[in-house]
Amino acid sequence: MGDSLNSSMTSAALMQHRSSTASTAAWNRTTVDTSKSQREQLQGVAKEFEAAFLAEFLKQGRAGELAEGMFSSEAGKTFQGLLDVEVARASSGGLNLGIADAMVEQLGRGLPKEAK
Repeated sequence: MGDSLNSSMTSAALMQHRSSTASTAAWNRTTVDTSKSQREQLQGVAKEFEAAFLAEFLKQGRAGELAEGMFSSEAGKTFQGLLDVEVARASSGGLNLGIADAMVEQLGRGLPKEAK
């Protein structure tokens, strides 16, 4: 009985690791554009945060499924997670939830004012 319990705990931990790896892999930033002002960089990061928030919202909504689909698999779940990230990025570009604006206002207080 102990072996089956350890086996199920190991597989559950592996599945958790896979889902978190798939969701974070799409968010890795490789470069920072230093040609932009600090406020512009903050606005970009705040928009990314808003997209990450929206992606997590979609992920939690999908977790509420009552039953597995007939063709569901780990690959399908990974693809769905990556699709959710891209949908969230596209949506946050055109949809203003106000999270990014609030973050820029709060965190940008110490930044120098931009010349207009």
